Amino acid sequence: MTTLILAWLVGEGLIIYREVARENRPPLPADLISTSGLFVLLALLAEAYSGLANTLAWGFVGAAFLNFWPSKATQNQTAQ
Repeated sequence: MTTLILAWLVGEGLIIYREVARENRPPLPADLISTSGLFVLLALLAEAYSGLANTLAWGFVGAAFLNFWPSKATQNQTAQ
């Protein structure tokens, strides 16, 4: 369960950092509530399948980390 909590904290930190860096404002409460709800559901899943829940949790954190860089499509649109 501590691995799941650590993944939740890292994910929330990434979301907060991304919003402050890009928008110069804190994230919307709905963003933080939705990710917290996802991790609550993962905690319920961890009661029966802890390995799967931990893998999914870190997968979501990895997806949030990869969301830092803009895609090639948006880079091409801004360059034109």
